[in-house]
Amino acid sequence: MSQPKGVLGRYALLLDTLAAAPAGLTLTEIMQATDLPRGTVHRLIRALLEVGYIEPSDGRKVYVLGARLLRMIHLGTPAQVIVSLVRPLLERLSGRFDETAFLAKLFDREVRSMAMVVPSSSGSTSYVQPGRVMPLNAAASAKAIFAFQEPAVFEQAMARPLEKFTAKAIVEKGDVEREMELVRRNGFAVCDEELDPGVFSYACPVHLDDAGVLYSVGLVGLSERLNRFSSDAVIVELRAAAAEFAALLSNR
Repeated sequence: MSQPKGVLGRYALLLDTLAAAPAGLTLTEIMQATDLPRGTVHRLIRALLEVGYIEPSDGRKVYVLGARLLRMIHLGTPAQVIVSLVRPLLERLSGRFDETAFLAKLFDREVRSMAMVVPSSSGSTSYVQPGRVMPLNAAASAKAIFAFQEPAVFEQAMARPLEKFTAKAIVEKGDVEREMELVRRNGFAVCDEELDPGVFSYACPVHLDDAGVLYSVGLVGLSERLNRFSSDAVIVELRAAAAEFAALLSNR
């Protein structure tokens, strides 16, 4: 194998090699696959471990791609790919409840709506617009994502002033932290007329084994319409859609 040029080339070669071996490789196996000397491989591994781009598998000296790098890959997936994967799931949810189903995604330190499907029934209205920023103190979609982020990510998001969109919206940090704990405990989030008057929404986090929570799947509609369904019935369907979407992303 021809040797890569420069330090970055050697890092790229090592990462490419691990990417082709999902079960992981030992230091010796990496040496054999890359033709790099032991000392060089050891230095590369140590540096990549420090920044989280690789990690040991099950505490052993078998190395795999790290959560930080995999998270970057997920975040960089083109929007059109995400929309094409999730649309059939959103159509199923929208058809089941005759309400708007949507997908939201974490972008840097804010959550934005990414895709939606509006029911075909006459008179239906969408309360989600693609690209809309969803505030973590009021939107179910943002709560379902931020509740599962590292403390540093949550703190950075909280550094921005919180807007009181309706009388029901919370803006005090302690109240928001308690809301995040409730979401973690329940496994889903709600927005009870906190963002838009008369509008209710549910959202469930999408748990990715290799990257944590970057997405949420939700359902939104007028409170008087959406509340005709039990919360259990809605959450069961949302959780199923979230799990299916996570599997589609992982397979991809």
